[in-house]
Amino acid sequence: MTNRALFIGGPGTLSTSAIQALQKRGYTIAIFSHPRLFNELDVEVKGIAGDRDDPLALKQAIKNFKPDVILDFVLFTPEQAHSTYSLVKDRVRQYIFISTVDVYGYPLSHLPFREDDPWNPQTQSAYAADKRLSEQYFRERSNSNHFPLTIARPAYSFGKRFILSFMSRDKGTAMLRRLRESLPVMVPGDGTTLMHVSSAKNSGEMIAALVDAPAAIGKDYTVGHPYSITHDEYVNLFGRALNVEPKIVHVPTDFITGIDRPEIKDCLLHALTRYNISFSIDRFLRDFPEFQWSVTLDEWARQVVQWNIQQKTLDSADKKIIDDEIIEAWEGSAKHLTRLLSTRQSYVKEEII
Repeated sequence: MTNRALFIGGPGTLSTSAIQALQKRGYTIAIFSHPRLFNELDVEVKGIAGDRDDPLALKQAIKNFKPDVILDFVLFTPEQAHSTYSLVKDRVRQYIFISTVDVYGYPLSHLPFREDDPWNPQTQSAYAADKRLSEQYFRERSNSNHFPLTIARPAYSFGKRFILSFMSRDKGTAMLRRLRESLPVMVPGDGTTLMHVSSAKNSGEMIAALVDAPAAIGKDYTVGHPYSITHDEYVNLFGRALNVEPKIVHVPTDFITGIDRPEIKDCLLHALTRYNISFSIDRFLRDFPEFQWSVTLDEWARQVVQWNIQQKTLDSADKKIIDDEIIEAWEGSAKHLTRLLSTRQSYVKEEII
């Protein structure tokens, strides 16, 4: 039996550690991706240049490489699902679709959320809606003989180039810079909101564990660390990695979302970070009881921070972001309210006298 795995997309936040884990198991790896990404690989794999939306190129890649397993990291739309199904059916012994926990919809119906808990009828983003439709299309056609499907839904898994802030997917380096320079970091709410934070290394290794596992055929799994943390703990995670004490400023969520600015209307707070988020990974652990997390969140945070420092990404991070204006507006409003209450208290005392 051959062991050939084709990655559609990569190398990326999750796929890199999945590739490394499979190579340790003796798999021959090929990546179908944009050629400019091949330089980012630190492992030896076969690079197959191609566009994800070019079915003919993908068909040729599958024909030439003859994969036993396909891991699809860059399928985002139902249209891509339709074309991919026709290319994969009857050609591999397993197809792993990398979806997202966002398909469950927020707020979650149960904490920690299990795969078979009731899903929210609505998703908060087009990205999640399309992933959900793609899952549905695949599940309707799943068959252990003709289309052996496994679905992996990673929780938020930060990596060298992917660190979420509470407002944006691309401002994580700005948050690290602010921490390093002892600038205030805005946290929506009172800091106790739960978020499910994982390391990209461990999540990628969990995905690799699904490969050629008989128990995984026909199943879907949430992948990520086995516990959630609070918003404040998330900031402190990176504070420890930088050896600094974060200056956290709590700003009420409703105050932030009430600001009439395009950056606010389109921010992650509406779709994701305002909700308590915690997932159960019991299904994965039942099927893969031998799995071990290779790094702790603290260890991974230090590695990610050190990489960004070495790459000087923190030096080029945004110097001023919307968070500054929100903090200024909130602190100004709080001072104004304090003055009003003080004035009112003085007025009441005078009336009593």
